[in-house]
Amino acid sequence: MADSHATRNYTIVGIDPGTTIGVAIIDLNGTPVEVFSSKNYSIADTITRIISRGKPLIVASDVTPTPSMVKKIGGLFSSFVHELYGSLSTDEKIALTKGEGYEYKNVHERDALAACISAFKRYKKKFSQVQKKTPPGVTVEEVKALVVKGMSISAAINRLISAQEEKRKRTEEKGQDEKRGGEESESKDLLRLRGMMKEKEERIELLEELTTVLKADVQEKEGEIRSLKRKLDAMRTESMKELKKAEEIRKRDTEIERLKEEVRAREKGNAELVEIIEGLKGRKEVKGGIRIKMIPSFSQDAIVKIDRRYGLEKGDIVFLEDGSGGGASTVDLLARKGVVAVIYGKELSHFAAARFSELGIPAFSTDEIPVLLKEAEEDFAFVDQDVLTERMEEWERERRRKRVILLR
Repeated sequence: MADSHATRNYTIVGIDPGTTIGVAIIDLNGTPVEVFSSKNYSIADTITRIISRGKPLIVASDVTPTPSMVKKIGGLFSSFVHELYGSLSTDEKIALTKGEGYEYKNVHERDALAACISAFKRYKKKFSQVQKKTPPGVTVEEVKALVVKGMSISAAINRLISAQEEKRKRTEEKGQDEKRGGEESESKDLLRLRGMMKEKEERIELLEELTTVLKADVQEKEGEIRSLKRKLDAMRTESMKELKKAEEIRKRDTEIERLKEEVRAREKGNAELVEIIEGLKGRKEVKGGIRIKMIPSFSQDAIVKIDRRYGLEKGDIVFLEDGSGGGASTVDLLARKGVVAVIYGKELSHFAAARFSELGIPAFSTDEIPVLLKEAEEDFAFVDQDVLTERMEEWERERRRKRVILLR
């Protein structure tokens, strides 16, 4: 806590806020009082340290706009907050803190010291004028304080002289009262009362400083509470999002299973119709088989040729008699035509297989789904309907399993 001597001296305080706070204190003559820095220092700790070195007349920062913490401390002390026209550069801060007994241990202390020296230099000329014009008996520091608060030098001096004159008159009146009574006993009582008054004034000053520290501590705690509340609200919101997402996934999976059952039922019901239609067209039938379009080679020319002749439609499954030689662009061509699955003879290239997988188009070799019959003259082939359905379902299950792993 401040001692009675320190609290009578006005100071200029530079503050560099942050996780590591830097504080520099100089008097109104520009002489260093204290420079320090500390990690995780609270506002209350900072204020306690500052008031132990004097009364902050000016509070300053090395950047513009002035940080909120610096303004808050200035407001608690009712100090003048020194606003810069522009943030100080590193070169400016180094130049300001050179020589004149200024010392610092790190950049935080340097920035704080540069801030209060910059503030002092703005008033240095005015302070020199105060020094010259202030008459004996008037406290120079009090004149400087009034000038910083916006008063002219002459007005400040006149106010202080008037205050002293008023005090002198009150003292004389008290002295006359003492003379009228028993001088010896009353003078002792007067001295005792003056001593008590001085002691009470010092206690009041200390209590005011304690109040300032406690106010700062309360503000800091309130800020922490607000921050924690925001974090808690954010966590609750995130939890609700996760729960909602999980519920949406569950509903989606249920709908997928329902649609798959519907597809299987429709396929089963349509199988008989397909056989009848194929028979009516006079084409060959294969029991339990499904008729698909056959492309002799995996090239753009072959795909375009089959498309022109028979038309490749959305939902088609095609048989690539020779799957080698195709790449990503030929895969994209089939995808644009609406092909939903591919059966291939010779091995696909790595690029083609990867592109089919990327587009969500299953590709099966003839080892996985054997070709039952080829109609070479009409570019058609037959594959087992049940085998095809089973392989498609296996492929879909594996794809869904990989998606679940990725979501985790």
